[in-house]
Amino acid sequence: MLPAMPDRETNFNGTIAFDTPSSSPAAAGAGSYLRPASRDELVDALKDMSDRGVRPATIVVVGGFSSFEFPQLSLADENSDEALSLRGPTSPHLVVDVSAMNRILHVDKQSLTVTVEAGITYWDLANQLREKGLAVENLSAYPEVTVGGASGTGTHGSGHAFHGKNLADQFIALEVVNARGDVQRVVDPRLFTHLGVLGVVTAVTLRCIPMFFLKQTCYEFADLDAFDSLRIGAFRALAETDDFYSTMIRIDLVDTTHHPVRCYIRTVATDEDDRAFQPTFLGAPLVDNIDGEEPSVFTGAYYDVLPDHTTASRVQVPAPGTYHQAEYFVDNRLASQAVHAFLREADKDDRFITALPTGLKCRFVSSDDQWMSATSNVDDVELYLALQLSLYGSRSEIDAILKRIEDCLAEAEIPFSCHWGKLCHGGHGRVNRKLKDRAKAMEAARAELDPDDAFLDADSELAKLLSA
Repeated sequence: MLPAMPDRETNFNGTIAFDTPSSSPAAAGAGSYLRPASRDELVDALKDMSDRGVRPATIVVVGGFSSFEFPQLSLADENSDEALSLRGPTSPHLVVDVSAMNRILHVDKQSLTVTVEAGITYWDLANQLREKGLAVENLSAYPEVTVGGASGTGTHGSGHAFHGKNLADQFIALEVVNARGDVQRVVDPRLFTHLGVLGVVTAVTLRCIPMFFLKQTCYEFADLDAFDSLRIGAFRALAETDDFYSTMIRIDLVDTTHHPVRCYIRTVATDEDDRAFQPTFLGAPLVDNIDGEEPSVFTGAYYDVLPDHTTASRVQVPAPGTYHQAEYFVDNRLASQAVHAFLREADKDDRFITALPTGLKCRFVSSDDQWMSATSNVDDVELYLALQLSLYGSRSEIDAILKRIEDCLAEAEIPFSCHWGKLCHGGHGRVNRKLKDRAKAMEAARAELDPDDAFLDADSELAKLLSA
């Protein structure tokens, strides 16, 4: 018997709700909720439903509930108050929650690979691998996300050059289970940004490396003029050093005259006691750690250092539904034009400051070969600038801000794509239409792995792109 679940489950920020009226495989059907503890338990439940003819119209797979959007689903408001409304799937659905499938299944120290159940979080994976002297090479800045789920939306690791690639770029294979309970293995890396439409991802095999430590330094530049010097020269030089790991830039929105810049640099440390911090960088001083505030300069295990620049964004959230995330990707060759277009729009009124109290975060993401990745190497793009937005306000207020951002980029003739698991205004399928040719190949693979069309809502944004 599976454990009882509450009547409703919601996503990370409490904006999308899933009914959970049943958690028993014997009673499961449309509008039900399964939380299997193993692949075999899942297979048995799905086969039982198939045998009884109660297969649901749509199967939704969740893990850490970290997504702000579910692009494979058609969602509708559940009440008229747009500022506070929840959304939910419009079709009968079965939710498969894989969060209880969270074990390491096998570690091969000789080949440096690890096989895990898809519901394990990167945090738990990193901690358990450390006990074996191992690490994952690329890690989300939000280590609470699950290994299977993060790849589903094309989530990226924190970094520049190689380390900034799609997290699924370190995958070797996926194990998926279709609506009939059939177990299948996916080894084509172009499918690893799976968007939740290939089946229930139950296990992932990925590469790992020896355990390592990172140290972070933070430097403050008084003026936005430093942005291009950092992007074009300094980071390129850093990337050629042996100990370089990643960078992130945070641009202040309050000072509309200068837009000061904080630059976070992470390098591989000799050990966790390495405190050799360079006092200046391109003439900018090292930012001092202040008691009572989040440290900006420190050393630690890589999974402790990477989340630092994002946790600063987690200010007190007054109520569910008031914290949101969005992320846009532009060709790094157009990065300056994109940032200046954004700031020209943001400088027009204080609503941007209210919505983005921690400013504009920029980082660099290498392109990849995955068909449905928002940073796929379409149009010969080798490196993307990611505009990361931590937004506060009602959904309608945030949507108005995102519309202005998308409009200003379009007016500046700067092509952009968006993160599948975060918010956008124009619709994920339309904003990511550069993928339309690769979407045809993805649709063919999806149809073969999911012959019952159980994992894709026909009315969703993603379905429109895949069928275009």
